[in-house]
Amino acid sequence: MRGASILTQMAEFYEAGQAFVAITIVEVMGSSPREVGARMLMLANEETSGTIGGGALEHQATQDALRCLASGTSRLQRYRLDTEGEDAIGARCGGEVTVFFEAHTPGQKLVIVGAGHIGQKLSALASMLEYRVIIVDSRAEMLTLERLPAADELVCAGPEHVADVCEIDQATSVVILTHAAECDRDALNSVIDSPARYVGMIGSTRKIKSVFTELEGRGVAVERLAQVHAPIGLAIGAETPAELALCIMGEIVADRNGRLPVAVGPGESPPAF
Repeated sequence: MRGASILTQMAEFYEAGQAFVAITIVEVMGSSPREVGARMLMLANEETSGTIGGGALEHQATQDALRCLASGTSRLQRYRLDTEGEDAIGARCGGEVTVFFEAHTPGQKLVIVGAGHIGQKLSALASMLEYRVIIVDSRAEMLTLERLPAADELVCAGPEHVADVCEIDQATSVVILTHAAECDRDALNSVIDSPARYVGMIGSTRKIKSVFTELEGRGVAVERLAQVHAPIGLAIGAETPAELALCIMGEIVADRNGRLPVAVGPGESPPAF
């Protein structure tokens, strides 16, 4: 990211729908490598433009910027440029700086893999919550505007191609609820290494264990599988497609807001058809 001014780059990122954080020093007390107004930008891949001073300050700021991107929230953070004491970051300047992290994230997006009854209800609920809704299914006859009027985009593709046909970023949630366990497996395998902020898969505990075991055998990291919300949804005793859509969307919103309860998921979720 060179050659253009910070403001020009911000405008370009807006236009491209890229998530980024503008990191600005807003207060300085004592010695600091940069003064008030120093600014840098950081993308989700940690690529940066500009500088707020380098060293320990910039290293810590980039880590905090990633957390802002993950939550989609802006924040103020004070740093002590010292090696000891509260808020110390290992620098030796001796001063203090306050940094404003201004998170810019594209609108929240929901990718629903499976156009069955739960997908229908979930797309309507997500649209009400101002998510951009993309539904992926290999069955062209299921992907109609009559069945799915709330969807912003309908994509006919196999579950193994979800990550290829959808742009998945840190503002994307992926919900897997196809009509067959092998399709759920293939969809999960496709998106497991994506930067999606949330990935959830419907199914019974037995089916999920089977899918996870098979994917481990294919070389998928256990740590990645542990991040999947499965069984999916908040434990509210949901049974009908509408209730299941509610428990799934509730979990997505709770996860986005950092309010996810420890106990999650209906233990035995019916197949999504």
